Amino acid sequence: MTRSRIESAIESGAAFTLGMADGREYPVPHRDYISISPKGTFVTVYDDDERFVVLPLLTMTGLASTAPKHNGSSSKQ
Repeated sequence: MTRSRIESAIESGAAFTLGMADGREYPVPHRDYISISPKGTFVTVYDDDERFVVLPLLTMTGLASTAPKHNGSSSKQ
């Protein structure tokens, strides 16, 4: 993973999920939930309870956009 990919995801304003080498995933619902270290070697991801986890870029395996959830009220005929 590169710093520029994460910066692009943050700048897009869309929610995304960071995938890690150990299989864990960390949702980033809004740009306020993530920060990049000054040298760009790790990121800090926060949750709604203001807990945080520090993630090294070297162990990130993917970045996926989070599609908006549909309530299922519309039906196709």
